[in-house]
Amino acid sequence: MNDDLQTLFSSVCDHRATEEELARLSRLLREDQEVQDLFLKYVDIHAAFADEALPVIESNIINYASKSSVAKSPGVAYPKWLLASAASISILLGLGALASYSFIANQSDNSSRDPYLQATPIATMLLSENCQWLEKSVREGQRLEAGRIALALGTAVLRFDGGAELVLIGPSEIDLQTPSRVQLNHGDVVVRATSGAEGFVVNTPISQVIDLGTEFAVKVSHSGATEVHVLDGEVSYRGTTTADELSKILRAGEGIAIDEDGRPRAVPMNSPRFLEFVNRINPQSRSDLLTAYEGFNYSPGILPLEKSTVGIGWTGPWRHPNPRQGSMSGNDLTSDNFDIVHGEINVAWPVPGGRLGMLKLPSTSTTYVREFEHPINLDSDNVTYFSLMTQINEPGDIAADESTTQHANAERMYLTFGSSDHLTKAHITFGYAGNFIPFIQLSGGSKFDSPVKVPQSQTSLWIGKIVSRRDGDNEVYLRVYNESDVLDFAEPTAWHVVSRKVRLGGKLDRIILHSQGRSSRIIDELRIGPTWRSVAPIASDTKQETEE
Repeated sequence: MNDDLQTLFSSVCDHRATEEELARLSRLLREDQEVQDLFLKYVDIHAAFADEALPVIESNIINYASKSSVAKSPGVAYPKWLLASAASISILLGLGALASYSFIANQSDNSSRDPYLQATPIATMLLSENCQWLEKSVREGQRLEAGRIALALGTAVLRFDGGAELVLIGPSEIDLQTPSRVQLNHGDVVVRATSGAEGFVVNTPISQVIDLGTEFAVKVSHSGATEVHVLDGEVSYRGTTTADELSKILRAGEGIAIDEDGRPRAVPMNSPRFLEFVNRINPQSRSDLLTAYEGFNYSPGILPLEKSTVGIGWTGPWRHPNPRQGSMSGNDLTSDNFDIVHGEINVAWPVPGGRLGMLKLPSTSTTYVREFEHPINLDSDNVTYFSLMTQINEPGDIAADESTTQHANAERMYLTFGSSDHLTKAHITFGYAGNFIPFIQLSGGSKFDSPVKVPQSQTSLWIGKIVSRRDGDNEVYLRVYNESDVLDFAEPTAWHVVSRKVRLGGKLDRIILHSQGRSSRIIDELRIGPTWRSVAPIASDTKQETEE
């Protein structure tokens, strides 16, 4: 270990580190595995000789306490649980929380935070219907960090990163704490924790409810009195204000009421199920929120590019890529015309207009560009979704000496959100190449592949999501749906490609569509909007069967 690193580690562990030193160590720990290992060893040695608890550097990345309950400090805050030993740090690393080494020197000065020193999202707002929020508003699709959410009116549905889903009914107030724990201060919630999300915890002012693989409701009055109703499976509960700390089990069909003094009594189970609340909302498609739409609704035949002016949210027609802005291929053979066809793909989803015009892309290298009116600002807190229908046609005859692998490697299609300034500026590409493996590629070269393949000779639906944050990391998602897949009222639990903890900046204000290969493709229904429901072709009536 060099003297510079030893001095830095010593300053941190001896409570002498400046804000600049804390920020420097944060970046080093993120970027250098060797520094991480050295720091762990140093902390272990320091702990063995220390006469008092080692400092633990506070980070809002892993501090899941309510922001309102975090004490303000004029200086550097050192909670006493993170760096108590190297083992505790290893646990955090095992949880994928390497970013928890991002240090915050002054909780009260948000403007001075290093861009790396930000909280990690732990949940997603899936649905917000007729909601009136207190303190801060929450949008559909928004990624949520630890902190308080207060709902005055309406119904909202959240999904925690641990897998549990929660219906919040106003008026209610909750504190998001971790991907598997929430504090219900008052109001009503219904939790559905399917397989893999067991162990979700709902804390109340006087009790703790732990899911054992089930669906349950919790109601808390302003006095703290709590009711628990088990709709399916089992839950464990215990009071936190009485001497009796033993957990008890509630089973499906049972209910318990715990008064403000912690005294329990049995009550009849009385709560609607999770899906009943969703069905009451009956979430509808919100195509009225689209910021850009291209349905290729033209008469069949050859259409000059300068006449490709339909749709909404665009600043002009489709065009060739400008050479100074870069091209997706060095031997581009883009035509001056669109080949518009009708009825040549199977539209398996309820897409208004999706059975009219559609664009047939030739089996050559082709690139088209179109600018949209409302840029995606990657330097602000924003959520943008897109969807696109596409079909890969069967290729024509392949010469006997051409292998299937060679043919597959020639096939590719990209949809890029880019900057009109230059292609080498910020851009996000969704596409497939090689053996029809979907991927996300970001400016800077980062590439993320899917474990599934794009289906051939049938229609697939791409849905992507871009989450930008003013002071934190970007997140980018892609899911490819087959004709047999059914779209739900909200975004999926599992995306095929996920890109997290990346930093992108600038504005994306154009679409680049690139196709290349031996087989032709047909695309249709390009949608860009702020919510899942604005781009996903969900049925007009989304009611689902309520479980018996």
